[in-house]
Amino acid sequence: MLRILLEVSKDKLLRRFDAKGHAGADLGRNIACAAVTILLRTAGRECTARGIVASGSKGEPGEMAMVLVDSREGHQEWLRGVTDFLVRGMSDLQRDFPDEIALRVETTED
Repeated sequence: MLRILLEVSKDKLLRRFDAKGHAGADLGRNIACAAVTILLRTAGRECTARGIVASGSKGEPGEMAMVLVDSREGHQEWLRGVTDFLVRGMSDLQRDFPDEIALRVETTED
């Protein structure tokens, strides 16, 4: 089971993500796992490319995490779009692969 946490501020801005586990038994060959990896990795790379300060780790196989430390002024709307994209994409994947993906979206008070 692949467990995904998306932590979002009350303003609907991504604060962190965490993914652990694998979807299915065929490591490296599962479409659900590949889709989650691509969405999270691309979101993380785009955030840092925009100057959003982040701390991330890949950890062991099947683990990926990122914490957004600070974003530049003027990037809030862009980050809100990335957040909406990730929440929608992960929700769709959970719906399509309910036995392989568990998604939790938490709202922080910051």
